[in-house]
Amino acid sequence: MRRIVWEKQGLIIRPKDGPAWRRHMSGAVHVLPWGEDRYRVYLTGVGDDFPTALGEPGRRQIGWLELDRDFRIVHENPANPVLTAGDPCMFDCEGVVMPIIVRLSDTVLYMYYAGFGPGTGSWLDNHMGLAISHDNGDTWARHSRAHLPVQDDRDPASMGTLWPLREADDDWRIWYTAFCGASYEPEASWRWSLRTEIRYATSRDGIHWDKPTDNTVLPLDRAAGEDLLTRPMIIREADGYRMWFCVRRVDQPYYIGYAESTDGQHWERKPAGIRTSPTGWDSELICYAFVLKEADRYLMFYNGNGYGATGTGLAIGRLA
Repeated sequence: MRRIVWEKQGLIIRPKDGPAWRRHMSGAVHVLPWGEDRYRVYLTGVGDDFPTALGEPGRRQIGWLELDRDFRIVHENPANPVLTAGDPCMFDCEGVVMPIIVRLSDTVLYMYYAGFGPGTGSWLDNHMGLAISHDNGDTWARHSRAHLPVQDDRDPASMGTLWPLREADDDWRIWYTAFCGASYEPEASWRWSLRTEIRYATSRDGIHWDKPTDNTVLPLDRAAGEDLLTRPMIIREADGYRMWFCVRRVDQPYYIGYAESTDGQHWERKPAGIRTSPTGWDSELICYAFVLKEADRYLMFYNGNGYGATGTGLAIGRLA
């Protein structure tokens, strides 16, 4: 496939300019074209809710706003957030993040999300949840108070974000983040460090999954010091698939990785073409890329320092 050349446009959503529910973070997004002149942005926010079990300022929540075609905020839903932390002791009682939207009809949408809940040791467990909207994305209700029924002997522990492609009504392809090990680090306050990779499944309804025998499609490169691969997002082109994802190394915070595939299951890593800036809001890390393809360009919405504490930025890409 042809290479995409990216040009950064700067911040477009800033926490400090926003309402109380996201004043500490305007994080990971999913963006939908909305009518002829707008984009609907579902995003993760942190406000002044009571602190999480790890002492963070507030629990993560999900809401939406709209941008015009110049990427200026023109409407912020006054009823935000539309999805908040779950009931006490539920899998998502400490917060909800990473909205991923799938349209099923003119009025019905699915929102996949990661929910944080009580864990063991020095972290919060995260699992995948589903919310459903019947009014074209304005309001949302949980499909279940339980997480998706996809854990098994192969995936017995924490499972993070996912990316679904609905090829037909009963033909779904799903790429997801899966726990693949941990190491105990006495030099880091005697705590466990989790490792994750990207795996693959299919589904007939987007809820119940079938996993191929060997379904790890993007393993860690341990020789390069990688310990996390997460937040896959995939677009299908005429000649194959493009995937953007997050990478963390033991000596380097998140950055954006990229891979290509002809069939969606066998991937070849290639340069992402976008890096941290020398200074400013995305100088320490870049993460959580969401790419929207338009007629003659690609729009990458992404987060920088603090995983969204500085806000959400935009890069525009064109084929080289």
